[in-house]
Amino acid sequence: MKFTIRHPYAIEPEPFWREVFFDHDYNEKLYKKGLEFEAFDVVEETSPPDGRKTRKVRVTPKIDAPAAIRKVLGDSVSYVEEGRLEVAGPNAPKWIARVLPSKLADKTTIKAEMWLERTGPGQSDRVAEFEIEVKMFGVGGMVEKFLEKTMRESYQKAADYTNQWLRANGKASS
Repeated sequence: MKFTIRHPYAIEPEPFWREVFFDHDYNEKLYKKGLEFEAFDVVEETSPPDGRKTRKVRVTPKIDAPAAIRKVLGDSVSYVEEGRLEVAGPNAPKWIARVLPSKLADKTTIKAEMWLERTGPGQSDRVAEFEIEVKMFGVGGMVEKFLEKTMRESYQKAADYTNQWLRANGKASS
């Protein structure tokens, strides 16, 4: 399954990557307040001289899953996101990540790419493309659809929170 999510941001791409995306205070508040995740921890972060930053985070979202999904995943699931900021190539800079769920990791592939497209002075669209595959006979498609729904909801909340944070921290365009 592949899908794309697009949301407007009140900031241009360069300051977003430079001042927001890797800001620890922003991320802590985004995950804990904006997304209401139960846990958010930066496991590892690097900033090599070539500009290709990397980050590994471990998070535990709250999940409100139908009974059939809870039967497969349980009442709680966490995941590790391993990502890198590519500074060259199409849509650069862009964040390329893979998600490693705590459950069914051997049956699940989740890949994401995210970038910002300038849409006007002080404005961008955050674009995120996802590829999800769950290899489980009989329920794989249902789990994929649940993951898509959950990601769409989370990315909407993240966009709303980010724009609010940009205004509150004087980083949003007027």
